[in-house]
Amino acid sequence: MKRDYWFNIRPFLLLAFFSFILLLPQWLTKGIIFGSDSIFHYNRFYEAAMQIKHWNFSYFISIYGFQQSGRIVNAVYGPFFAYFQGLLVLIGRTWFGYQLVSRFVLGLIAGLSMYALLRAAKIKKEISLPIALLYVTTFSIQYWTIRQGFSSWGAAVMPFCFIPAIRFTFYKEVHPLQLAFAVSLIFQIHLLSTLFLVVMYIPFFVYGFCQSKKKLRIMMQGLLSVGLSLLLTANVWVALLFLKKDNQLLDPFINDLMNNNAINTGSTYWITAPYSLVIFLIGQIGYVLFRWRSMANWKRILHSVYLLFILLSTSIIPWNWLVNHGVKFAQLIQFPFRFFIPATILLLLIGGMTLNHFVKWRKPISWILVVLAFAGGLQAIDGAYQKAHKAETEQYVLEPTRHVHLVGTYKEERQAVFDKDLADLLGKIRKSTPDYLPIYSSTKGYNAYDYYAEKVIFKSGFTKTVNNDGSLTITWVSNGDQTELPVTVYKKTRLLLNNKALTPKDYSLSAFGIPTVEDQEGINKLTVNFTVPTYFTVALWLTIFSWLGLGGFWLYHKTRRRSFQVLLSD
Repeated sequence: MKRDYWFNIRPFLLLAFFSFILLLPQWLTKGIIFGSDSIFHYNRFYEAAMQIKHWNFSYFISIYGFQQSGRIVNAVYGPFFAYFQGLLVLIGRTWFGYQLVSRFVLGLIAGLSMYALLRAAKIKKEISLPIALLYVTTFSIQYWTIRQGFSSWGAAVMPFCFIPAIRFTFYKEVHPLQLAFAVSLIFQIHLLSTLFLVVMYIPFFVYGFCQSKKKLRIMMQGLLSVGLSLLLTANVWVALLFLKKDNQLLDPFINDLMNNNAINTGSTYWITAPYSLVIFLIGQIGYVLFRWRSMANWKRILHSVYLLFILLSTSIIPWNWLVNHGVKFAQLIQFPFRFFIPATILLLLIGGMTLNHFVKWRKPISWILVVLAFAGGLQAIDGAYQKAHKAETEQYVLEPTRHVHLVGTYKEERQAVFDKDLADLLGKIRKSTPDYLPIYSSTKGYNAYDYYAEKVIFKSGFTKTVNNDGSLTITWVSNGDQTELPVTVYKKTRLLLNNKALTPKDYSLSAFGIPTVEDQEGINKLTVNFTVPTYFTVALWLTIFSWLGLGGFWLYHKTRRRSFQVLLSD
């Protein structure tokens, strides 16, 4: 029994050890790796961490992060997962510690997720485990290490979330709990990854539905899955509908040079990180050419979906033209290389299925895969080292760009990375990302990045404090004139000036929701809070209880000596 236990947890231990080895050089050298998205996401997670630490929750407006500006960010960007990241921040204690903790957790989740997918596809353990190790070293996962690209967290769970399609192919039944859990999990983390997952699902479920003799049963199971998913994600989609109904929100930036970010132009490193991925790519091309006619239909579908994502990740698609002609889908994607994440997952799955057929050669193939995985690990370690070394040599923590504002010296910024005062770094390195600001009038002639920096980030003379009820109080001294305040006002934002509730007639708003008020001579205090509609509160608690119910269901079957596999089969 004891031997079986250690044998069963061996994949977990090996993946944990491998994830630890990948971050060990950064830990020992104290290398600092900050990418283009770091400050934006660190503000999000700092917000969540401080709310947890002080047990002072504000679901919608930012009361700790983003210069305590009252901005809405986390509510529309994986709110529950932001709190999970906030816990990791508290565990890490410093931003350097958080980098290490988050890298370890990400690697472990990604490896286990890929391993679960490969095993669900009936691929032997000796093939599945080294491919899972290899997946951890791909740029789909290392994107977080190098640039703090949040797509990596979606990529980490996507293999696991693709299991319903594989099981539907094998057993011709939709398992409502499995499907609802998979979609809801990735939906709570990253919306764009959810879109990719749905695109991956569609061909399999359409084909299976057409082939099945139990169409009505499949339809009912599918509808039940949708209903469960709506319950498990109500906090996200209800918030989005509520905010979009009352506000026009500023969308993330539109990349009108998308072709420069394709895997065959300026982002070839997605293919070559690690180099062993190229072997899979070349080998799979040869396999398709020679075996296409003899393949089962579902395998043809699998290859076709994989090739579709490869195509979408290249500049063969006229992305620039699509963006310039206002195609919303293209504007949403921003970078074609994002399509290479599902392509990578499908490539490794297809590769594992192919290698699994060579029964007599499994052991040597397994060792070759182990070598490729560790070679990929060395490449990932070197990539992280080169990034940290460049920053140290050129004396910066975050490489300065037009919208990155450095307040402290390099020495001060570096020290802040290791400081337990998490706010210190966010004060010394600021980035004027204006995503999700409210729009009240024409923004023609405005640069939203520069405007936000001027009106909020660098506005001085104000003191901000957080109240026990999750509201924010701004204090300043005035000569009794009009004052423009460094805070953002949405339709449900409520303002209380010197203990007097303000109506929209009592203040004016700029194009991006910056208020100007008539204050009094001397000390002034403005309290900012957000009115949450009752129906959203109901939706939030419904979501929480749905996840608790799902957890209770798992525990019930766990105590009956049944594993979490119940979610994948019942």
